[in-house]
Amino acid sequence: MKKLTILFLTILLAGIFSLQAQKQFAGEIRFEAELEGTDDPNLIAGFESMTQTTTILGNKSKSVMKPNEMVAITQIWDGDKGTSSAVIEISGMGKYYKKWDAEQHKEKFKFNDFKYSFESEFKTICDLKCQKVVATITNMEDDSQEIFTLYVAKEIGTSKINGDQFVGLEGFPLMIIQHLPDYGDECVMIMQATKMTPKKVKDVDFLLPSDAKSVEDDPAIKEMLKGAFGD
Repeated sequence: MKKLTILFLTILLAGIFSLQAQKQFAGEIRFEAELEGTDDPNLIAGFESMTQTTTILGNKSKSVMKPNEMVAITQIWDGDKGTSSAVIEISGMGKYYKKWDAEQHKEKFKFNDFKYSFESEFKTICDLKCQKVVATITNMEDDSQEIFTLYVAKEIGTSKINGDQFVGLEGFPLMIIQHLPDYGDECVMIMQATKMTPKKVKDVDFLLPSDAKSVEDDPAIKEMLKGAFGD
């Protein structure tokens, strides 16, 4: 009888832990931008007008960034399938999108090496304990590097949710500090979550807008937006 009781408790606890592991955040996260390390008022105003809203469901994410009133950039990522798409909406011109399947997405990052150093520093953001991570992305073709300071919350998604930017990172960044050497040695842009709103999210929320057109159908638009889509 005692053995059966222990076996029952083991199975019960395993089921509880499994359910806890499967429970992931669903909702919206609002990010706001801030620029530090420069005294240029126009530059500061331009960056600080940027906002980003990220919708998350499991390993899917949709981020809508508005650099200004004229442009909106939407990035959609499916971490389970490894596919992504981007939509650029320009006032007066309409919406244009580009898609990458799993193999094409891997191709985008084939020359990038991602390394993450987890530090013993923590910051509370939107009531979540976030660990400091220094991310170094090396371009293996020319040895150039990008260095980011991140504060990540491990309660949101899995490493699959970061496959469109910080490949293999455990924990979702609620603060991203990016160095901008083109604007000065000390200049950094900070994107920080300012509000998290748990809510019901559906798979249809990650579909492309029905009124968006593929850039592949318009050579002139494709060429004009070539840099914007990372080509």
